[in-house]
Amino acid sequence: MTLSTTGGRRLLAAAALAAATLLGSAAAHASGGYDAEDLFFASTRPDQPVREFVERPAGYYTGYLVPYQVLWYWRLRGQSFSLDAVRAFTDLLEKLPREDNGMAETDDAWIEWRKARDDAMAKLDPASPRDRPNMPPPSQRPPNWNTGTLQADPNCFYGDAFSSAAKTLAQRMTRAAGDKAAAPFVLHWLKTQDAVFGACDKEPGTAPELPAGAPAWLQADHAYQLAARQFYAGEFDDADAAFAAIAADKASPWHDLAAYMRLRVLARQNPGDPPSEGSENKKESAEALKKQAELDKQVDAIAPPLLKNPRLKALHPSVHRLAEALRIRYLLPATRMQRLADGLKTIGQPDAAAAKLLLLNHEFRACGFFGGCSYIGPAQTSDLMQWLSTVRGFDGPGSGLEPDGKWRETLSWSRYQRTHDLAWLMAAASLVPVAAANDDKREAELQAALAAVPEDHPARFAATQLRAQRMFAQGRYKEVRELVASTADSPLIAHSLSGQNLVKALLLPTAASEEEWRRLAIRPVVARRDPEAMEAKPSAVPLASAFDEDVVRFLNTRAPLAMWLRLAAEPALAPALRDSLLETAWTRAVVAGDYAAARRAAQMRVASPPQAGAAKGADTIAGIRRSAALPETDGAAWRHLLLERMASTTEVLQPPHWPAAEGIRPTPLKLGIGAGYSERNTVGSYGKWCRPLGVPTSGPQAATAADFEMPAFLPQEERSRQAALVEKLRTVPQDSIYFTQESLALMQRARTDPLVPQALSVAVKMARYTCQDKAAGDWSRKGLQALRTNYPNSPWTAATPYWYGGR
Repeated sequence: MTLSTTGGRRLLAAAALAAATLLGSAAAHASGGYDAEDLFFASTRPDQPVREFVERPAGYYTGYLVPYQVLWYWRLRGQSFSLDAVRAFTDLLEKLPREDNGMAETDDAWIEWRKARDDAMAKLDPASPRDRPNMPPPSQRPPNWNTGTLQADPNCFYGDAFSSAAKTLAQRMTRAAGDKAAAPFVLHWLKTQDAVFGACDKEPGTAPELPAGAPAWLQADHAYQLAARQFYAGEFDDADAAFAAIAADKASPWHDLAAYMRLRVLARQNPGDPPSEGSENKKESAEALKKQAELDKQVDAIAPPLLKNPRLKALHPSVHRLAEALRIRYLLPATRMQRLADGLKTIGQPDAAAAKLLLLNHEFRACGFFGGCSYIGPAQTSDLMQWLSTVRGFDGPGSGLEPDGKWRETLSWSRYQRTHDLAWLMAAASLVPVAAANDDKREAELQAALAAVPEDHPARFAATQLRAQRMFAQGRYKEVRELVASTADSPLIAHSLSGQNLVKALLLPTAASEEEWRRLAIRPVVARRDPEAMEAKPSAVPLASAFDEDVVRFLNTRAPLAMWLRLAAEPALAPALRDSLLETAWTRAVVAGDYAAARRAAQMRVASPPQAGAAKGADTIAGIRRSAALPETDGAAWRHLLLERMASTTEVLQPPHWPAAEGIRPTPLKLGIGAGYSERNTVGSYGKWCRPLGVPTSGPQAATAADFEMPAFLPQEERSRQAALVEKLRTVPQDSIYFTQESLALMQRARTDPLVPQALSVAVKMARYTCQDKAAGDWSRKGLQALRTNYPNSPWTAATPYWYGGR
């Protein structure tokens, strides 16, 4: 279907954006910041279920899970599959990563089991001792880690073992409630289950003998419990024989599960060979190939009947995961990856494809953890593997002919040039650096190819988005606005907070008014679920907890203090960000000598409601509270207060420039005395003022004249005040030098002021972690000399044994 109307084009582009996962680019960022990932998505993707991503694909995220990238590759290569298949596949994809390693779920299941067990014991055996020793949950016990398997065995048991035991116990207690004679048999079941769960202990207990006259249900339960105990104790041959016997007994209620447990036994019997030094470049040994062939026969005998059993449908995803993992267990990494990639040419059966995707993701992660990834890259024969290696973000050796990472750019471009394949076009547009000149041939070809993606293609807006990013990096902001502005009014944009953030970032430089600038600068909170984590828990991460690079540069170089204060009054601003903004504005105003603005910032900060959960203790803004009453004409008092806050052991002084994305909130500097002096006591607010006006002065991110141009929407009076403020801040040196100079000036005015030795001590120590600058060391030495000469008996002098030259 082709949309020919303007409205159709707008809706299509917006619909695609709603599901877009941003293509990272080494040079084309919507906001600068990171090298390999986009700033807006580094901590926020995905903000929507994977199902929405697959059903409305529009892009991929180069630093994210391999399964997402394979899905996108399929779409780019024109592979279609039904929505039912997508739903089945994505449901499994979301569940499978948590199957074996969700320690929170394992702990929850264990707690549920312990409660059910204790309640049952109190009813079945009231005379049993109640004061058992505290048992740690599984997450706090030593793990059984096996580097050869897909997942670690966290503590011998997975959560489903505890859940299944609790469910079975509830059924047995119902039996006991209806038949008093059954109570002793249920008690026997419970004690046997305790022995099962004690099988992994250093000193495992013994399982009780089956009582005489045991009913058929208990005989069946007891046989399965003994087999499970052998399994967890590592007695695999005996466990397999026992499970096989139970599986053959059609009268046993456990025969289906026992058949599945044989596959679990096979997996634990075959942990795989540990990787040897340089194994990624070797070929499989004859012994390894023989072991793999034997294992394949065993898998083929056990797994297919399980997958044909409708009663085991809930376990089919696990069967596929275990079977697919076993089929590559003794192969070398390069062969495993190649075999998995060959099996992922099409989606095929959703749960089998999900298992292969997760295994492939595991191989990529293992490569990242353990290194030696030369088998990933151009050497692979599979197009999918080459594409994944290129977009995944590895900076491995690749062809060995180019510097780390450079091969990705070269390979993506050459493959696109040869094939004109859409998948390789997207990779090249993501990885090839943005040309500085608009007439660059590669840049022109990429822009034209991206623009030519058909409007009804799922990748349409991913291509549009990449065009916008590349134009943004070239400073072509008006063209960017024309390209993406039409997406903002789509109802689908409201479905994707990350989509909203992206559009806002791209439109920010062309804001026509201060109100529009505020709306674009403040980004919504994105709920994050990170499947890469060992425990993928939902959490709310406010993107506005730290401004992105564009907003930071604007505030530091183009926004007058009055605009800072208006921004701080915006209700949509995150409370923590508002408070930091006001504290930074306070320092900025005092350093620049704008005491009226400093007083207004202090009043707003004092009026700011306390944040929920704030720790009680010393007042961290005591100095700011005092400054709210200082007269605006008493410059000496303001500068004295600035020194007090810098040297305070309870307050934190924010720098006068908004910190870069990597900046952290400093901590107060503590006094260390004599032999008890520790560098840990003084680590805190160091080197925060290194970059003039908070922006780099050299390198690709260096500030230019455009960074200091006043926006047209500012009134003339504020434009003039901002120009004066910038000139003032240009003369202010980095913090260790500035505060040493201010401390020495105070010493000349008031030698007996007790603040002087404290301020000198802190200023001298600041130089340890400040910028690489000879001047910092010179002033640190001057400060220490003044401290020793004028205050030899001060505890601050004793706590300052050295001067520092910067690191």
